[in-house]
Amino acid sequence: MNKEEKWLRRRTGMITASELNKITSQSGKIIDGIVDYIRSKRWERTHGFSHPVSSWQMDVGNQQEPMVYEWAKANLGFNEIVYSKDLQEIPFWIAQDCPLGASPDAFVPSQRVVFEFKTLVSPKNIEFFGDDRTSYVEKLANVFKEHGDQIIGQFISNRNVEEIWLIKYIYQDDNIMLDTDSPLAPWRGLVFKFKREDLEESISEMKERIRLIDAMIQAPINASDFKKGEWMINDNGKLIGPCIA
Repeated sequence: MNKEEKWLRRRTGMITASELNKITSQSGKIIDGIVDYIRSKRWERTHGFSHPVSSWQMDVGNQQEPMVYEWAKANLGFNEIVYSKDLQEIPFWIAQDCPLGASPDAFVPSQRVVFEFKTLVSPKNIEFFGDDRTSYVEKLANVFKEHGDQIIGQFISNRNVEEIWLIKYIYQDDNIMLDTDSPLAPWRGLVFKFKREDLEESISEMKERIRLIDAMIQAPINASDFKKGEWMINDNGKLIGPCIA
């Protein structure tokens, strides 16, 4: 069994940081997308595998990830950055106080700082983040809107993590004849930093949400019924709702 398969087996059936956007809703209610997620996790826990999802954007991101790592080493000033996929075993950190797992793209040896790599693919996003007259504050808000749940999940997964540096990377596209600057050119990466101390309330709220959704995954209840009424878990972790007598 290679390390990728071992990693997949460890995360199968787990709620993961990269999926936390699938368990939340603006209203806080259980909506159709969350029902679908509950069913997908039930499938994984029953059958031991998931159905792969792929897209051109995801493929480019996976292909470029080693280069983003090289960019980080060349531009961020750390003495050492550990790239998860270079290790004998790909890390999968599991939270101590709720059923969540996460795999960092890279981290410093102390695990105090984690790096998340995001390759920009669409021209609209490349031009938004590459525009030096668009404010950092506006870009930061965009990053947190898109990736905030995953960032919070990374903090939950490992108590040692104090900061998360998310890198938006503009890759060198060989299909563009005039794109000739080095893949390590400083302008290709934009860094957005998030601190645990600034997100403590969101972290606490997300832990409760994770516990609730995990209890729903385990419950012998039709997933569609979770859209009816209010649901919660008590201090003993027991699911309480309108479909439970």
